[in-house]
Amino acid sequence: MAIVGFSNCGKTELICRLLSLARERGYRVAAVKHSHKTPEVDTPGKDTWRFRQAGAQAVALAAPGLLQVTLTMPTDPAIAAVLAALPDNLDFVLVEGYKGSTLPKIVFLAGRDLPGYENTLAFISEAPVATHLPVFSRDQVPAILDFILQWLQGQ
Repeated sequence: MAIVGFSNCGKTELICRLLSLARERGYRVAAVKHSHKTPEVDTPGKDTWRFRQAGAQAVALAAPGLLQVTLTMPTDPAIAAVLAALPDNLDFVLVEGYKGSTLPKIVFLAGRDLPGYENTLAFISEAPVATHLPVFSRDQVPAILDFILQWLQGQ
């Protein structure tokens, strides 16, 4: 399920709250963040950074309780490639971004205008919205999680 909307609207906060509640309920969930900017994921000068600079296509950092894998890609990875790289024992994945994808979406609204994203299932809005789709407040985290779980059960 993708959570999409304008910058700084609360997507990350909502996803964190959904992840926490899902974990409390016993679900195994992953999160994916899509960015249009390429962030520096390593500390310059450290070993994993040096491996990438030397040409490694994949670098893994393993430590107690952590496995982080960085793959170097020639282009912006498609969501299918990202999802394929995740473990297969997850109950579901929450994705921040990829608004142009075919993923099912919950959309944060900036105003009363409804964006035409493909596969929009619901909206997040603090104002009334004229739509046949469900509309949630950002604080209705249990209801949003229940909506996601019900939708997943229907798939």
